Amino acid sequence: MARSEFFSHLFEPLFSFGYPVPRVALYPMFVLIFGLGHASKIALVFLECLYPITVHTYHGARAIPVLYLWAARNMGATPMQVFFRVMLPATAPSIFSGLRIALPIALVVVIIAEMVSATEGLGWLIAYASASLSRSQIFAAVAVIMAIGFVLDRLLGVVRNRLVFWERESVSIG
Repeated sequence: MARSEFFSHLFEPLFSFGYPVPRVALYPMFVLIFGLGHASKIALVFLECLYPITVHTYHGARAIPVLYLWAARNMGATPMQVFFRVMLPATAPSIFSGLRIALPIALVVVIIAEMVSATEGLGWLIAYASASLSRSQIFAAVAVIMAIGFVLDRLLGVVRNRLVFWERESVSIG
């Protein structure tokens, strides 16, 4: 999308039009298509995370200076070499920004999906404990979710710092 006018004109309106739609509202349709199993939850998480990752990657690829691409082509780089040696490294910080935004969204969507249609998992435990008026179980489940989110965010920050070594980012949130 970022480097092809055809693909930009084809997909950008889809993303602009579909971005404000709450994808969680599509969960009943996913359940009808994929059933109550994990496939419907995976499809929902994929669709929910697709937007922030794609938008960040798109803007990161658009921000690559044309001079970098021209220089690589003038040095004899093939289109694959330009992609893997220029475009991908230049876009990597934006890709990880999209992943860092999508990670907690994915966690929230999984918990919501478990609350609605699961018989196990932390979302189900919160829904069950709420119905049972068990505050301690609710707080325990929320604490586990917070710990999982914290650890996953830290791991993503470590991976980002190892892969995007030329641009360090603080692993802390604030």
